[in-house]
Amino acid sequence: RLFVSDGVSCTVPQWYLVNQQAYKVSLAGSLFFTGVLVGNVLFGPLSDRIGRKPVFLTGMFFELLFAYGSALAPSYELFALSRLLMGMMNGSMALVCFILSQEYVGKSYWALTGRTLTNMTFAVGIALFALLGYIRQWRNLATAVNCPGVLLFLFCM
Repeated sequence: RLFVSDGVSCTVPQWYLVNQQAYKVSLAGSLFFTGVLVGNVLFGPLSDRIGRKPVFLTGMFFELLFAYGSALAPSYELFALSRLLMGMMNGSMALVCFILSQEYVGKSYWALTGRTLTNMTFAVGIALFALLGYIRQWRNLATAVNCPGVLLFLFCM
């Protein structure tokens, strides 16, 4: 029996990901991190060849595109594909940001900037994400989470 309480929707009942289909819930997360791995491998050398800024901006543009695509996906298959592609773009941007942070500071500050940028920014992002927990519909939440990314993209242009 599938139900949604208090007007809250989630992906599991929407696409009937129960019983034999329940593995697809975890698969979507695994596809994202598979994309991160592939994005790191592909876009690291590419940023060495054509430059960090073009790779970063392209990755950010397509990550936003695929993120909004996952929020609007009409089927699980398109949702999973957009999560994979979003992971690839996320991996490319994270790698380029890390490399840039190391190139701007002296070698004696590498450990500090690597830890600060990697750990602190994720911690702040997760704390801010908790504030958005009042958005009850998952599609609206996925859309709202990506709005600051659009502003950052426009700022970086």
